[in-house]
Amino acid sequence: MNSEGKRRQPGVTQSQKVDGVSYYDRSRFCVTLSEIADSKNRENMDVVIKKLAARYGLKSAAYFGIALHGQLSDEPFLSVTYSSEWVEHYKSQRFVEIDPVIQTGFRRLLPLDWDGFAKTDQRVRTLFGEAAEFGLGRKGLTIPVHGRQGDRGLFSISCDRSDRDWTHDKLVYLRDFQVLATHFHDKVLSLVGHRPSMAHLSPRELECLQWIAEGKTAWECAVILGLSQHTVRCYLESARHKLNASSNTHAVSIAHRAGLLLPIL
Repeated sequence: MNSEGKRRQPGVTQSQKVDGVSYYDRSRFCVTLSEIADSKNRENMDVVIKKLAARYGLKSAAYFGIALHGQLSDEPFLSVTYSSEWVEHYKSQRFVEIDPVIQTGFRRLLPLDWDGFAKTDQRVRTLFGEAAEFGLGRKGLTIPVHGRQGDRGLFSISCDRSDRDWTHDKLVYLRDFQVLATHFHDKVLSLVGHRPSMAHLSPRELECLQWIAEGKTAWECAVILGLSQHTVRCYLESARHKLNASSNTHAVSIAHRAGLLLPIL
């Protein structure tokens, strides 16, 4: 129970921590990564997204991929926890034409907090109101993923946290789902037939990425490796360029997916 006498939502625990991350947080993140990596088909991905929604205490989770290189059809790749009733209602009302998640998400690089959407348009208010009636949460995040060959994906999650809890939990979700969304997108690409070639990284580039994957800053990497911070940043910039990654987090995800980095224990 929290100080206000209300039961804490199950999304984030306050269990014992190591380096600022609780054992539970690290465990559920690693388990989800393993489940994504082990998926063999579309049905597996549907199971994974349902499990991660339950594991993170979410009301819903959804992946929407378009322009997937290797896919035989032009249909988007959908993996969602939504009810079939909501999917059909969404289509019949043509909400895709005014949904700010879709209309804004594919043009953005940074995550979107649904609280930031202007709901002055009556149809947008109707969309979010009816979404809640069909089981989606009123708080949400959307993580855009941009691939090397024009492929794009949106990974959205929703919950019903209070404003107070959302302030904290959103940071945890941003930390985990920026990585999970990239892994999910990469797995979908592999399932539809895309086989990307992997750039060669130098030993120093791999070392820097490995320490970034362990949660170290560029300054901490420099101390550990006996290099200047400027040199570490150069190695990281080179690695991002070779992997066509938009950030260090994105580069770590790509390198992990390719088996270039050691597992995080």
